[in-house]
Amino acid sequence: MCPAILPSGREPPRPCPNSMQEFRPPAGSYPGAGATGRGAADILSVTCLSKEMPPMSMKRSLMIASIPLGMAAYIAIAGSTGFCPACQSIVQSVTGANVELASAEPSDHAGAQNSSDHAHQDQDDAHKKTADADNHRDPAHARPDENTFKQVRRPGSVDVEAEYDVTNALIPLDEIHALLPRDAIPSLTDPKLEDAAGIDWLSPEDRVIVVQVGDEVVAAPFRILNFHEIVNMTVGGKPVAATYCPLCDSATLVSRTLKYTDGHGHPAQKTIELGVSGALYNSNVLMYDRTDLALWSQLGMRAVSGPHAGTVLEHLPIRVIPFERFQFDYPKGKVVSIDTGHDKPYGMAAYKSYFERDDLLVPVRGIGTALKAKKTLGVGILAGDEAIFVTASAIGEQRTIRTAIGDIVLRTGENGVEVLSAPDGAQTAQTFYYSWSAFHPETRVIAGPGE
Repeated sequence: MCPAILPSGREPPRPCPNSMQEFRPPAGSYPGAGATGRGAADILSVTCLSKEMPPMSMKRSLMIASIPLGMAAYIAIAGSTGFCPACQSIVQSVTGANVELASAEPSDHAGAQNSSDHAHQDQDDAHKKTADADNHRDPAHARPDENTFKQVRRPGSVDVEAEYDVTNALIPLDEIHALLPRDAIPSLTDPKLEDAAGIDWLSPEDRVIVVQVGDEVVAAPFRILNFHEIVNMTVGGKPVAATYCPLCDSATLVSRTLKYTDGHGHPAQKTIELGVSGALYNSNVLMYDRTDLALWSQLGMRAVSGPHAGTVLEHLPIRVIPFERFQFDYPKGKVVSIDTGHDKPYGMAAYKSYFERDDLLVPVRGIGTALKAKKTLGVGILAGDEAIFVTASAIGEQRTIRTAIGDIVLRTGENGVEVLSAPDGAQTAQTFYYSWSAFHPETRVIAGPGE
């Protein structure tokens, strides 16, 4: 029996489950509880205290109970794996480990979280594998002293080098943070769809990614993506994936058709299925393909290990709009169903607190300094050799960005950003500035209407 500390100070009259998301408060019991009865940001941090824990002072108990909800969000969203990361966080806190969010300031990257005793010791090999990636770092974003960066490896999380093909790695393996077991956040493949006109579990302002291929259009709601991060589906006959990383508020839409050259030098292609690795790089989700077990970076926008390292998938223009507008624009459109086969608190505003703070969950190297607010929302663009970040405030109702490969037309709405049109070969993402700048240190930032 382990009592749960709720922000409201109440104790649920039943044992605390192994994983946080299994606790369901009664409908309307707490502030922010929605029509689903599954709560909101105010009730996110359900923290289990094991009876085996040593006695705590009242001050430490209050400190633990007030751990920022955003930090609890990512580790609490794991599926029913028997892994209770929240309980582990509390144990670490009681024994003196730092549970505060990493400050990851651009100047010195101080405030990094305590790394696990299971961190890799053979970092020299990791550096050798990733020398090419290091050599491309902008001097202005050079690595600080190694002692200022702490790799996070939570006990019970994925062993990246053992579980994935990390040959040909294009990112430093010793900068990958392992927070969850593989597939603890379960991606969806060919999910059920519902008619947009009949949806009653989304509010008008709920954000969705518009997935449109030809005459077929599907909405992938952020309420679903918060708990699954990747939706593999086929729309208009095209295999695609809508991807989302809540820590960067980054959303992309990619083709799942991987084009490559086979062993005989002939053009070849195959359809891949993407999963959530349980690991982060630059505070951004590392995906993996289930065939080769190779790692793919959402904001790096390419495969970063395995036989196809460096390969880029086709990116479709990303559009994030409120559900109300989706219903109006596409009255016959479809929506990824809430009937996913997983028991998740889809009514929860899971990352509200995290978005409102400037703190980060894990340390990040090389954050740019062009914008003071790390979590400034905008559009990241890769066009040929050019990297651009346009803030949402600089886009306005509509703005055209001229690139070497063609014009990209953008629009900002109440709930996100839209790429209305882009030339073939352009890659676009909605994202926070901090992670985009870490991936693309030479990015050109457009932060004002006249720039």
